[in-house]
Amino acid sequence: MSLTLRVNGEDRSIASDPETPLLFVLRDELKLTGAKLGCGLEQCGACAVLVDGKAALSCVAPAASFERRD
Repeated sequence: MSLTLRVNGEDRSIASDPETPLLFVLRDELKLTGAKLGCGLEQCGACAVLVDGKAALSCVAPAASFERRD
C-alpha cells in the first residue's frame, strides 16, 4: 500500500509501510535529515517537524497519520 505525503509543498509518494514513523520516512526514504532522532519517545523535540503550520513530533507517529496534511 502506498500513501502520499505533502512535503515542503510537494506531493511525494511513499513506498514505506504506512505504520513506519514519519521521522524514518523523512530521513531514510526522502533523504531529508533536518529532523533528528533524539529520545525516540516524543519528549525531547529533536524529531519536530511542521505539520499544518504547527510543530509535531515525528519519531513515533505513523506516516499514515500525516496523509492529507501539509
